Amino acid sequence: MEKDQTLKNAMNEWARVTEDPQMLMTYEVKQEFQVDETLTLKKAEKQGEKRAIKRVA
Repeated sequence: MEKDQTLKNAMNEWARVTEDPQMLMTYEVKQEFQVDETLTLKKAEKQGEKRAIKRVA
């Protein structure tokens, strides 16, 4: 029952966001930023792993 309410709230919020072009643009920019941040962190982790392997070798 609580999940149904959570889903309903999310759908209502999405409807509200998509009605306002400025709000939608803000949401999309935020999503892009989060994706970029995640990719940057993954790249940094891989570089750190490579450096650690070189130090051990």
